[in-house]
Amino acid sequence: MKRTTIGDVASAAGVSVATVSRVLNGGAVKEATATRVWDAVTRLEYSPNALTKSIFAGRSSTVGVVMGDLSSPFYLDLIRGIDEVAAANGSLVMFANTFLRPDRELAQIQAMDEQRVRGLIVTASESTDDRTRRMALGGTPCVVVARSVPDPPPGLHSVSLDNVAAGQMMAEHLISCGRRSVGVVTSGTRPSQLGRTEGLRQGLAEAGLPLPDDAVAAVSVNAESGEAVDALLSRRPPLDAIVCLTGLRTVAVHSALTARGLVIPDDIGFLTMDDFSWAPALGITVVAQPSYRMGQSAADLIVENPTHPVQLRFEPQLIARTSCGESG
Repeated sequence: MKRTTIGDVASAAGVSVATVSRVLNGGAVKEATATRVWDAVTRLEYSPNALTKSIFAGRSSTVGVVMGDLSSPFYLDLIRGIDEVAAANGSLVMFANTFLRPDRELAQIQAMDEQRVRGLIVTASESTDDRTRRMALGGTPCVVVARSVPDPPPGLHSVSLDNVAAGQMMAEHLISCGRRSVGVVTSGTRPSQLGRTEGLRQGLAEAGLPLPDDAVAAVSVNAESGEAVDALLSRRPPLDAIVCLTGLRTVAVHSALTARGLVIPDDIGFLTMDDFSWAPALGITVVAQPSYRMGQSAADLIVENPTHPVQLRFEPQLIARTSCGESG
């Protein structure tokens, strides 16, 4: 079936194409004329061309969202918060997943820029900062999620977690549960991982407990988790707890521990980032991020578009279950 055009609507309403365009875009026309146009739009089931509208407006109404890895539990509520605010303000959301690949991050951000999105929300690495800076300076509000941006220009905002506090919170809980020798699985050198490691090390040091560099294993993909767990378990003195600093690796690290016959928390304690649906059933203690509120705040910054750069930082929350043992 041939798609209805704006010319078809104009013919059916007995007006010019320019008049139809004015009606659709809220321009001033006589009430009787507007009624004829809207009747024709309804009767012919006409759907305006969003690309054409964005050309005339200079920008689309879509909010672009570039995510690192949608398999992380952190993103589920983050996306929900973004989408609800965008929908309430007349915008759709266009998502892109980059699988944590820097080349894909840059390509997706460039594509969003070429689409002239209303605003851009990214969880990308620092390698994309030059691009988002240019977008912000060009008038597109941008929000970086999960880290802050140094010396941001107007229009470039950030929404992040207090990651040092998250690490300190982990240390306090482990100590209260009687854990004294801790191993760590991180997901590389992203600022969030470095901040959580720093906070964990500080918190353990306050109790006179070390966190040597060789007790911290960086894992870039889940397939490396078993090898990392083996390396940590071979340390002397033996570990009595393993901390996972990213929700991306929770299942892989937990599975590696249980596959080696270890009983949690009797043989080893386990603590991780980001709550997820199975965590209560498995008794896993987590440090949760308010990802829904973070998503809402990121979308609010796109809608409100403040002229000065805004950097919001949220507090983590410990959800204590049984995976570290009983608190003393």
